[in-house]
Amino acid sequence: MRSIPAVLSTLLVLAAPLGARAQDFAGPLSPGAFEATMNMGPIAQTIRQQMRAGLYGPEAAASGVPAPAPPADLRYTPSKARRAANLADFVARSRRVDPQGADDLQALFAKADIIEAMRQPLAKSGLRVDDLADAYAIWWITAWHASRGGNETPDPRTVAAVRAQAARALSASPVVRGAGDGPKQQLAEALLIQAALLDDAVERSKTRPDQMRAVRVAAAQGARGMGLDLASMTLTETGFAPS
Repeated sequence: MRSIPAVLSTLLVLAAPLGARAQDFAGPLSPGAFEATMNMGPIAQTIRQQMRAGLYGPEAAASGVPAPAPPADLRYTPSKARRAANLADFVARSRRVDPQGADDLQALFAKADIIEAMRQPLAKSGLRVDDLADAYAIWWITAWHASRGGNETPDPRTVAAVRAQAARALSASPVVRGAGDGPKQQLAEALLIQAALLDDAVERSKTRPDQMRAVRVAAAQGARGMGLDLASMTLTETGFAPS
């Protein structure tokens, strides 16, 4: 989704080391690193199971999966203190894979509030930064496009359809619905950061086929770790459907 990297690109100018290293595909986006930078706690594990079970498509509704919960059930009240802790945790997890990349991310996060910077651009697509279903939809769409070497922004109808699919799958679990603000914010912000970095990696790899292949692999592998086989689905105006 182009609104995300437009924000990130501006921030990258402020953090030149990361901008320079972005030409080298590593750190939190490298194949196999996705789960290391995600909070694979009860909520993430539950969502992974829901997605593997296909609890997001039309067939889910027909089989009795509950309709999406009210928006309030998937939203959270953001905390600046929690956000700072989340970003520090994201950097720490990245450091296990790529110490230099983690330093670059730390410099980026120190320059500006990357999550808050996404608020207005994402609002143009009807999405919020304080909603777990919205964050998942943003990451899902971004990862699917990235797995194909693209970063297009779908029309509002398509975005809304994917958001509804994400909400349906998330709402099917009382673990997710009943989670507190802290766990929701931690996972949502990790998804938003991954989406931003992944989309920016696609943009920077468009003239480098070898690097684009690495981006595509990382997107597919990361999604697989969250229970999604991106190669088996296509994006339509009614959301994701079997390809």
